[in-house]
Amino acid sequence: MKRLLLIFSGHHDSAPENTWLRFLGYGFFILSGTFIIGMIAIPVMNVIQLTGLITGHNGLVHFGTIGLGFFIYPVIPFFIFAFFFFRGTNNGGKVPGAADNLSATALNLALCRFLVNNPSFIPNETEIRFISFGSEEAGCRGSKRYVERHLKELKQLDARLLNLETIAHPELTILTSDLNGTVKNSPELIKTLVEAAEHAEVPYRIKPAYFGISNDSGPFSQAGIKAATILSFKIPQQLVAFYHQKWDKPENLTIEPFLNLLRLTLNWIRSEGDQIF
Repeated sequence: MKRLLLIFSGHHDSAPENTWLRFLGYGFFILSGTFIIGMIAIPVMNVIQLTGLITGHNGLVHFGTIGLGFFIYPVIPFFIFAFFFFRGTNNGGKVPGAADNLSATALNLALCRFLVNNPSFIPNETEIRFISFGSEEAGCRGSKRYVERHLKELKQLDARLLNLETIAHPELTILTSDLNGTVKNSPELIKTLVEAAEHAEVPYRIKPAYFGISNDSGPFSQAGIKAATILSFKIPQQLVAFYHQKWDKPENLTIEPFLNLLRLTLNWIRSEGDQIF
């Protein structure tokens, strides 16, 4: 039987400030909708025009030509949104990152301290690692490199990763997918997390990732390693209030989300360990 390896992760890097959340608040969602419209419409128009050119169909060429009206909306807003998405990019940005994602770093430290002081809580034949990844905000580069370098070892062991992200709301969200919804997380792992949440009697919900949600569990799931992310974040309220903004400070954090997630993770450790006996 393989030795059980439980990995708890988060990321310690913050990010440049989001321009549109900073200045538009809830208007960010309107501009985001325009961006998505442009992201879909522009390539569609190009394909139509290219088809017309290939087939010699002047009607298609004319129809696929971006005119003044289409250029005003959504092309111009699309490029404005994309080009000015971040501000204050020098030295990695000015966002303190208390919630996203030093909160996970703090919880991992607390969990590690508890297990060091209470080693009998760790199931037999179980190894536990705590990892804080860098460059998550730059495309999960840290977790990707870790998976690349340790893939053989992770597959030799019965490795399972629980990634923690933005601990700022009492209700915990267990994500069934990652990397903008393109990668499915382990159904088996999701099941054990749900059981742990119910046993710990903490509020939770289950949902897939969508465009804009990409976490460090993604590279693990992509490589076939059992992984999932728990996100503790209220959207849209907290997103507008401090997400990727200079107001992401410790003052926004409360103890209840941390206690809920700590109870869940401790129950999860025991439940995962029970499966190897």
